[in-house]
Amino acid sequence: MTVTQVIVHVSGDGGLAAAASGAVATRLGEAFGQARDAVGRLTSGDAVLLRCTADGDSVLTGALRSLCRTLAREAAARGVRVNAIVGKPEADVAGLVAFLGSDASVMCTGAVLAAC
Repeated sequence: MTVTQVIVHVSGDGGLAAAASGAVATRLGEAFGQARDAVGRLTSGDAVLLRCTADGDSVLTGALRSLCRTLAREAAARGVRVNAIVGKPEADVAGLVAFLGSDASVMCTGAVLAAC
């Protein structure tokens, strides 16, 4: 089976100052819009992957974890999986991306994997 995987990337400062200035809300809103639109275009068995390259314990990363789980619950009715990879920009995520876009991960939705 061929799986279509849409990757939504979120990056930038995700700390407290960015949260206070509204930058985190803007980035999260953009990611939500892109992911929601992708879910609407995809069919059963396809996947959305949220990729966050902000600092591991940032406000943005925490918000993206919650967004992933919420979108996964809502997209499940369409048979679309939503997962996330968080970690530093230089982290090698090719294997994780390949896994989450493959038939081997059909049981994974709402998962947030940390890349080191």
